[in-house]
Order: sequence, then structure tokens, then C-alpha cells
Amino acid sequence: MAFRSEILIKLDKKGRVLLPAAFRDELPADDRNAFVLYHSPNLTGVVNGNSRQGFDAMLDRLRAEALGPKGSLKVALDDEAFDPAGYLSASARTIALEPDGRFSLPAEFAEVIEASEGVVLAGKGEKFQLWNPKRWQARRDADRAKMAAFVRGLDGGDA
Repeated sequence: MAFRSEILIKLDKKGRVLLPAAFRDELPADDRNAFVLYHSPNLTGVVNGNSRQGFDAMLDRLRAEALGPKGSLKVALDDEAFDPAGYLSASARTIALEPDGRFSLPAEFAEVIEASEGVVLAGKGEKFQLWNPKRWQARRDADRAKMAAFVRGLDGGDA
């Protein structure tokens, strides 16, 4: 599974968003009728999306890497222990897909993105993101400069 591309999607008259075929095709074949949206844990105004299987696998990796075996047990037993996977799960929503690939964007996510002008769906490999188009363009421009600096730094100092 690898979500690729960046696509500007206008909301339809009912306020629905189209998940393009290129993104739907990356959902597991036996699980293409829904996916998960959740707030970015560190970027304000960004919503992440993933297949249900991909989201659950990410939560498992997060618990294993962030907490380790004893930490995972502590979180299971101690209601006051911080669980980063639980934090992400609490605001996650399973989103049903209509047969044509459209879905209703929950108001809590539409407000965060400021989706009145539409949304940009940006593939990020294992996940995708929903951005406000203007914020996405600013981020894209900043990332382009970072990528150019990264490529220039690949010479390994052999000059």
C-alpha cells in the first residue's frame, strides 16, 4: 500500500469529498468500503487518512516502539498512563465510502481543514493527508526548498 499524488478535490453540493480511484485502489481489496480519518498528532489543520488495517497496524507499532512491552501492559492496566495510540484512536473516525467513492467529511475535520474551498489529498506513502489548499501550497513550497537542500547535501562531501 502506498498512497501517491496530490489532488485538489472540490466538495460537491452535499459537502461530500471524492476519494479518487488512485487512493481507493490502495485500500485493501477486502476492505474498500471504509477508511479511517484522524487528526495529525503534530500539524494543526491537517487530517490524516489510512485504511482501517493500516491505522490499526500503525497503532500497534506506536505502542510497541513508544511504550515497549512493559509500557503496553501499564497502559492496559493503568487508566492514568499516557497512551499515544489511545490518544490518536480517541479522535479517529471510520468513514464509510459510497459506491462512487464519495464520503461525507465530518464537521470536526472540515472545520480544522477549513474545507469550504475544497481539500487537497496528498499521498504520503502509508497514509494520506487532507489539507486546506492554500496551506498545502505553502507547505509544498517549503518542502521543495528542503528537498533541494537535501539533494545538494547528498554529494557526501567528496568534492
